[in-house]
Amino acid sequence: MKKAFYSKVAGSLLLSAGLLASGAAAADETITLNAGGVGVFGITHAAGEEFTDTFLFSLTPDWAGWAAGSAAVGITNLNGVLTPNVDITNIVFFSEVGGERTELETTFNDGAITFYPTAMLEAGSYGFTVTGVVASNVQAGSYAGNLSVTPVPEPATYAMLGVGIGLLAFTARRKTNNKLG
Repeated sequence: MKKAFYSKVAGSLLLSAGLLASGAAAADETITLNAGGVGVFGITHAAGEEFTDTFLFSLTPDWAGWAAGSAAVGITNLNGVLTPNVDITNIVFFSEVGGERTELETTFNDGAITFYPTAMLEAGSYGFTVTGVVASNVQAGSYAGNLSVTPVPEPATYAMLGVGIGLLAFTARRKTNNKLG
């Protein structure tokens, strides 16, 4: 009786562990942007697996601007032929407000695996989903990439730049030598 009970407990623990592991595989990954506005991402998937991976990032008011990303896929040697081991079929940006995600118009170039939203991103929470399939039913596949954000200067920055250039022009004008013409 105890043996049957323990085997059922062990079976349910294994099932629970499997469910938790599969839930963890579908979890969102967070990208941290460095001081230069660049973050890295990537995942390895099992052979033959179809996937939809989600990567999240946030922009502060200082980093509101244009975002763009690129990715590279792993290469596998299948019967002496080097082939990409992952086929990325689409990448789409989204904004996230209050837990609700709204897709953003995204340009995706599957030949070079580059992607970017067609509009500038304001401060807030964003992400993108990568969908595809592992090309081999025998070997795992992987991809990695980077996301870069180029901030757009605030109007006050342009005003300071204009004042600085104006002061330089005024100073240069005052220093002209009238004797030379």
